[in-house]
Amino acid sequence: MKIIPFEILKNTEQQKTVKDKQTTEDIFHDILQKSINKSSNSEERAMTSPPVNNISNIQFNSIPTINKAPNVEQVEHFLNVLDNYNNKLGDPAATLKDIYPLVTTMESETDKILPILDSLSDEDELKDVLNRAVITATVEAIKFNRGDYL
Repeated sequence: MKIIPFEILKNTEQQKTVKDKQTTEDIFHDILQKSINKSSNSEERAMTSPPVNNISNIQFNSIPTINKAPNVEQVEHFLNVLDNYNNKLGDPAATLKDIYPLVTTMESETDKILPILDSLSDEDELKDVLNRAVITATVEAIKFNRGDYL
């Protein structure tokens, strides 16, 4: 049998890679086992919370009562501004300069009404009325500023 030096080199390289693979797999397996053991030990040492005894002392009805009087006045003022705007638009003697202050007031009142609108529940009938009024005021302000009434 004839020995060729290249075959010897190939065989030793293959043996080294196989040995390296085995050793890295063994090292990884050892590290994995150590981390699993540590995590299982830490779970055993985890503290358990004591039972809850004082839950009956907590009061959940601490929502403050909302004073609705200022809200009602603000809604009335907003609706009055819309009514005045409607009357000015119907008046042929009114100029755009006369109507412009009402439009700016209407825009600022709309901004004030939005938090009230958001605070109302969906079952409240006032929410639907306010929502329609806010939409009307917003559309009218856009139409006026766009120049639809020239």
